[in-house]
Amino acid sequence: MKINITQIQKIENEMLKETIEILNRNDIIFYMCCGSVLGTIRHSGPIPWDTDMDILVPFSMLEKARNCLEAELSDRFRIDDLKNNANYTNLFPRVAMPNTSSNTLHIDLFPLIGLPDNKDEQLKICKILTKRQQTFIRYKRMRECISNPNAVKLFIARIIEIFCSPFSKKELTRQYHKIMAKYPYDSANYVMNACGHYGVKNIFEKTVFGAPKWKPYCDFKVPIPEQWDFYLKRYYKEYMNLPPKEERDKWLSYEMEIDDSDFEKIKCSI
Repeated sequence: MKINITQIQKIENEMLKETIEILNRNDIIFYMCCGSVLGTIRHSGPIPWDTDMDILVPFSMLEKARNCLEAELSDRFRIDDLKNNANYTNLFPRVAMPNTSSNTLHIDLFPLIGLPDNKDEQLKICKILTKRQQTFIRYKRMRECISNPNAVKLFIARIIEIFCSPFSKKELTRQYHKIMAKYPYDSANYVMNACGHYGVKNIFEKTVFGAPKWKPYCDFKVPIPEQWDFYLKRYYKEYMNLPPKEERDKWLSYEMEIDDSDFEKIKCSI
């Protein structure tokens, strides 16, 4: 079943509503992050031409969040991660649909970790985490090559497999978690999204996040960092400015394939 960007966003909104209800019910702190904060402030909802949705959870609460979601999500959604999917290729869990790949439609649950006060040590940790992520990206590319086989792609998959062979996904995840737990979030003065794609821009004083500010998002509210203006300027500078029209139009025509049974479960919402 093919769905358009409006339908994609309606499904993700339903995912987000359930996720927020469950996390709140279980006293878990969380924040919308990156483009999801931008959408909240600039559009009071998702960015109209964007299909991405991201949440940050303090690392000390991430396992609880994951387990609560797995236990309490309705049958319309599920948790996808390495614990229940041997082929999973991310270092963080996702909320997804039951039969559709989480690479297609999802909410990312990123870990917000504590950092030391020392700037050099912060950069060192940032570099280490980036290298671990790059290895996981190679695993993802290998899976993509295997699932769309031709001679060239299978050759590329074999090269990636040789490169990754000393590092099992479970061992990489264990090492990653060890690094993320080194400086407890609760006592840290600095924090970062350990799985973000913005490098050192992901490092903030913890006071930037502070007490979540609840803002309108479509027909419900979402939590964003307390100092959201500072947060958005770090990533996007003049964040209220729209990108060029041709860039927006390109994504507004985007379509996504989902499983027919998943569509049946959610169609009344879209």
